Amino acid sequence: MEFLRKAREAVFAFNRNIGEAQVLVDLVNTMGLDGKRVYEQSQEEAAQDLLNQDFELAASLGVRGFPTIILVNEEDKGVKIVGARPHETYVEALKQLTDRPLQPKKLPSLSQWLTEQDLLFTKEIEVMYNLEQHQVQAFLQSELPAGTFQTKELFGELYIQQNSSASRM
Repeated sequence: MEFLRKAREAVFAFNRNIGEAQVLVDLVNTMGLDGKRVYEQSQEEAAQDLLNQDFELAASLGVRGFPTIILVNEEDKGVKIVGARPHETYVEALKQLTDRPLQPKKLPSLSQWLTEQDLLFTKEIEVMYNLEQHQVQAFLQSELPAGTFQTKELFGELYIQQNSSASRM
């Protein structure tokens, strides 16, 4: 998922062409992997064969739209979710696939999440921490030590990044 997030940011936030080899290499490098090696392997015939197998599997499962999420449990019982859906849809799908009670994961602290993601759009912060837009600035001030982050704007949308000196601490 991390790569998908970084690819979306590259395209939609920073207008980078992820069809260019160097952009892909750079994105993979940000994940701590050898981007050049991964890109070269992705160009091999074996990689194309694996991709074709994925497409065949998707077609056999009736996938015709994006996004389509297929959840399968240990007994091969599955649920298919097509299109963008609210959180509750995924919770209900998971409930159908397990007898165990679902336990939500504890939310990461904002500083931990920012460290993991490099940058966060304020809309993401609103959704993650159930905040109204007008509450975000006060939340940032209360959760992040002064001087450890900076707020920037891109196409009218605010985002935060760690200050480079804070990320080395």
